[in-house]
Amino acid sequence: MSPVGAAGEKGTVEDPQTGTHPQRGGVMAEELSTWQEVYHCWSVYIRPYGDGYSRESTPFGRIDYLLNNFTVLWREHASTVSLSDENDGRLTVSISDAVSELETVKFTIQTKTALPSFSQHQMSVIRCHEEFIWLHDMLSENPEYAGYIIPPAPPKPDFEEARDKLTRVTAAENTMTEEEYKKLRKELESDYLALFKKTVAMHEIYLLRIAAHNKLREDSNFRVFLEYAKDLKVRSKNKKEIIGGFFKSMTKNVDEALLSGQKDKDEFFIERRTFLEDYHLRIKETTKKSESLSASTNGLSFDYMQVAGCLALLSTRDPSLQRFMAQSAITFESLQKLQKRTSTDEDLKLTDLFKYYQRETQAAKSLLYRRGRALADKEIAEGKLEQAQKKFKDIPTAEAYVEDCKIRFESISDMAKTELDTFKNRRLETYRKHLVDMSELQIRHSQSIISELTKGLELLKDF
Repeated sequence: MSPVGAAGEKGTVEDPQTGTHPQRGGVMAEELSTWQEVYHCWSVYIRPYGDGYSRESTPFGRIDYLLNNFTVLWREHASTVSLSDENDGRLTVSISDAVSELETVKFTIQTKTALPSFSQHQMSVIRCHEEFIWLHDMLSENPEYAGYIIPPAPPKPDFEEARDKLTRVTAAENTMTEEEYKKLRKELESDYLALFKKTVAMHEIYLLRIAAHNKLREDSNFRVFLEYAKDLKVRSKNKKEIIGGFFKSMTKNVDEALLSGQKDKDEFFIERRTFLEDYHLRIKETTKKSESLSASTNGLSFDYMQVAGCLALLSTRDPSLQRFMAQSAITFESLQKLQKRTSTDEDLKLTDLFKYYQRETQAAKSLLYRRGRALADKEIAEGKLEQAQKKFKDIPTAEAYVEDCKIRFESISDMAKTELDTFKNRRLETYRKHLVDMSELQIRHSQSIISELTKGLELLKDF
């Protein structure tokens, strides 16, 4: 990104090891089977060596208003997600408000700080996604941070699927009953809200990671990002910059391949490189299984909705069973909502966690690449010094260059060891928290489902 303005960025789920329940089939069996695969990936591959959200929202109104101008206030949410290092409290950052306007999401960022490098103790600015990317680019390109794991940039907000649903619902509005339209609208609102919730959380986590880092939080571009009240005037990359970035990425990939055969005498980095390469592949596989799990849970929610619709239709066709069928439809509608919520929580607590650590692991691999590049530069400099000594020419210059490369390599190595140890500890803490939270949510949702089924059965006895 290029700045052109401001300068300076009680029911239980079966144990996944025991297989599916013999009396269950269909989507439920598929869901449990998927759980087995996720558990296997977790126990065999990941086993690493929160997000309590509360919200206040404006009335939804019409769907088009929901998608084109949706506002939601968040309170005490992503600060509970332990994806950041331990913060000493001298700099706290939160996203207090976010607004979706067509293709743009604007985040209101609140900052409180006691750091002397900031000109104010409390600040509030509005930032868009492109400005987050600009900040990430500035941090990544700063040679002073070569020995640090640069927090991965948040993914770009993508509401295209929600807009496609809106188009289909709008086109079919005249062919549906008012009740059917309301149900579809609620489903759309639920999907959009979950997506919006994830978008806000990912952007806040990114800021929390930087704010908790003793070095990165002092970056001048980060101060500008948090302090400068006006628009940063960050534009999207033009075609030339996109093509240049593509070739730069290609060059880096080739360089990484060449450096893969590099002889490293430090056992610490040899072990970490091997681990990260394997871990990255395993977590990608686990992410796919987690996505399949969430889709399976969501599929069961859709099945509940279909059953509820059929029962509601039957209640209008058979007077003798009207009340019985209507009540059954109400029960399945309630189950659908609970199942949808379960799917959303699985997505937030598992899939998003794995996706985040795909990006975080890639950032750690990039750190090792920069160290490898520094080692290669040192070896090249040493070779040039040997040549200079043989020719008795430019020896002081060559010696100075070797010393500079050696200092840079040792500095990156020292910082990288601390960063990789912190990355390991943070990963352990985060996985532990999210798995505990996910287990508690599953128990809670199962209890709610059993309660709803019990209530429905009691009401049906009266018929």
